Amino acid sequence: MPDILPDFQAVLIALTQNNVRFVLIGGLAMTAYGSAHVTQDIDAGYSRDRQNIAAICAAFAPLHPRLRGYPKDLPFVWDERTLRAAANLTLDTDVSPVDLLGEIPGIDSFEGLWNRSVATDLYGMTVQIASINDLIAMKRAANRPKDQIHLLELLSLRQLLQAESS
Repeated sequence: MPDILPDFQAVLIALTQNNVRFVLIGGLAMTAYGSAHVTQDIDAGYSRDRQNIAAICAAFAPLHPRLRGYPKDLPFVWDERTLRAAANLTLDTDVSPVDLLGEIPGIDSFEGLWNRSVATDLYGMTVQIASINDLIAMKRAANRPKDQIHLLELLSLRQLLQAESS
């Protein structure tokens, strides 16, 4: 467990104020659909175009990103070159752990993820949340023990949402 609670709002503010094209894809997205899952990080799929990479670098620079799971004194340069070289990064920041995913197993492309995503009010701002079908596809592709448990919950949530809409 972290020493302090993650500040998801601060991360989302940084991303939205810098006009980053991202879609929430992890536990926070599950929670937006009514999941009981508690998450300690933000998982975000992002567009890998040059403009968006520059926006991500600007958004996270004040949050002092560093590689999660490595010694704090390990040299790490947060810049566009780093982000272009590594599509997926697990980061710690001053406010919250963040997983940035430019390549997402189970998803056809970021554009597809974006087009199927749902605009949702979260922490007082509108953000894109992966569709429940995309969340299910991602959990199936990852297939870790925790994903299998999440998958059962997501399938039940999808049934409830479909029943509510009919």
